[in-house]
Amino acid sequence: MSIAKGNHRVLLVEADDSIQRIVAYHLKKAGFEVEFAETGEAAIAQSQNPPVCAVIDLMIPGTSGLSVMKHFREHLSQVPVIAMAGRGDTSDGLTAIRSGAFDYVTKPLDVGAFVATVSAAVRTGQSLSQPVSQFPGLRDTQWIGQSSSARILRETASALGATQADVLITGPEGSGKRLFARMLHHVSARSRGPLIPVHCASIPGDLLEEELFGKLSGSTSGSVEEVRRTGRVQMAEGGTLILLDVGETPLAQQALILELLQNRWIHRRDTGTSVPVNIRVIATSRTDLRAKVEANEFREDLFYRLNALTVEIPSLRERVVDLPLLSGIFLQRLSMVRSGGIPQISSAASGILKNYSWPGNIRELEAVLDWAYFSCVGGEIRVADLPPRLLHQSDPTQIHQGGLAVPYVGGMSMEAVEKLAVQQTLDLCRGNKAAAARILDVTEKTIYNKLARLGLKDSASDIPTPGRKRGRKPKIKTAI
Repeated sequence: MSIAKGNHRVLLVEADDSIQRIVAYHLKKAGFEVEFAETGEAAIAQSQNPPVCAVIDLMIPGTSGLSVMKHFREHLSQVPVIAMAGRGDTSDGLTAIRSGAFDYVTKPLDVGAFVATVSAAVRTGQSLSQPVSQFPGLRDTQWIGQSSSARILRETASALGATQADVLITGPEGSGKRLFARMLHHVSARSRGPLIPVHCASIPGDLLEEELFGKLSGSTSGSVEEVRRTGRVQMAEGGTLILLDVGETPLAQQALILELLQNRWIHRRDTGTSVPVNIRVIATSRTDLRAKVEANEFREDLFYRLNALTVEIPSLRERVVDLPLLSGIFLQRLSMVRSGGIPQISSAASGILKNYSWPGNIRELEAVLDWAYFSCVGGEIRVADLPPRLLHQSDPTQIHQGGLAVPYVGGMSMEAVEKLAVQQTLDLCRGNKAAAARILDVTEKTIYNKLARLGLKDSASDIPTPGRKRGRKPKIKTAI
């Protein structure tokens, strides 16, 4: 059963007539029509003429609120449901979200937040009810592969591209979560808007809030707006905000992200004002958010809010049939950057690539081909051109960490482990600092800084970096 076009009816399932009057007054001001049902049975009967949104008190007489929610989920999945719980009954609200509610509100109602939640639910419901269309931008993503996993990802991107709903993308490190997020943006109706990423794992909590919502740095001319640094949320206006590694966000900032998702506004603490924003949020996570919830490291209400629409990106090992196509794309990119030809991969080398476990997934494949591209001669990548670790996968003294084969590091200091990781990665990349930076997920400037700080050898030139003079021990200054 579909929702009639031009429908603005909100069904309020609530027995308290005072709450009915308050809700009806404010929803009508916001442009909605309100219908009432005082029991669960009446709500189910009235759902024969679907509303654009249903607000259900979990403590209504007769058939329980959760049972009414179940009816909507099974028979009217396109109608978003907002649960209404009593004061302090957050556990009931979370139960409702687990059962498929768009969101929950508590009594006494914060009227402004309530109307904003209903409006957000209606917008989401309307976008989800639109027919899935084939966006032209999807043609640009065919390189993802020909496996069943790749086909499902393309179909998923097309379906989600037709909506405005927020999405959580999960998957192992290096599997292409950020790539899928970009694809989802480019096949959506927001493709002409900005695409703004935020690295939640690399920004300290106090700075993350400023990065997201901006900061008032002080006024010299008396104008507040002239001296405000725009946050990334407002930079994404009309487009998409990507929260990379959202599972690493500190708890204090998780509350702010939850408020953003629920209300679609920025609350500025420095001025006490709220600014509405028009964005779509896509979050990625390489960790198990459910396990983080159980460990009290991630908010449960934020988890269920993000987990409503989840896409899991498979590992490269699960889609090994796509290796030839992916390899061809990466080699083509290298040839364009280096102004050289596109080498072919010999059948023997292809066999090794197909049989490798790929613990670093897509990111490791890119690094391997980067190595092979600079090693090969005669326009063909042979077995000898591949990194040594691919040829010695069964060495019991090695472990795979982030796609690199390294010795066991138990008992070593953190500085020694860092030094080992940087040096071996540079050796792997034959001194290519840009490639090493991509593997270690840092900037190229960071690589140069670590070379100097840790006294490491520059693999490209075999000349020690500044701070270490060849043939002489470094002088150690002591405080007097």
